[in-house]
Amino acid sequence: MIPKIKYLYYKIYKYFGNKEKYCNDIAIREARLRGVQVGEDCRFFCTNFSTEEYLIKIGNHVTIASGVHLVTHDGGAWVLRGIDEKYKYSNIIGKIEIGNNVFIGMNAIVLPGVKIGENSIIAAGSIVTKSVPANSIIGGNPARLICNLDDYINKNKESLIDTKQYTQLEKKDFILKHLDGLVLKDK
Repeated sequence: MIPKIKYLYYKIYKYFGNKEKYCNDIAIREARLRGVQVGEDCRFFCTNFSTEEYLIKIGNHVTIASGVHLVTHDGGAWVLRGIDEKYKYSNIIGKIEIGNNVFIGMNAIVLPGVKIGENSIIAAGSIVTKSVPANSIIGGNPARLICNLDDYINKNKESLIDTKQYTQLEKKDFILKHLDGLVLKDK
């Protein structure tokens, strides 16, 4: 009986003790329930969706970091409603489409009518006001092209370390053993 209880605790901890996985599973499930089209092999870290979630389409192998806001309407219509009766019920609304193999960094904001092309990276804190071509790295406020994907790979070759095959503890040991070899970037 005790081994079964230990196994049950282990399974519960493995699922709920891993906040990253738990948050991801709940965020994706909630997004789909709210009408967001979500592809396969995605990771969401407790993302904020707009009130028109059904206008959001997310491709395969997409990571959306924590604090990201996907906004499908422009609150500026509020002002228009106050200046003219003909805008009393108006909204400015647009779709958001995110292609395959995209990473959107922490606290980025994607505004209505934006399409993010495949194989793109959106830097943390960016405000994406215009569509992003495929294979682009963008960042800033408003977000602008930083470089293309090939330039990004070449620029970061020395910083790429293979750690995804390790457990968290093995990863820590590996990084600490190779700490002196990690590259600091010059401005």
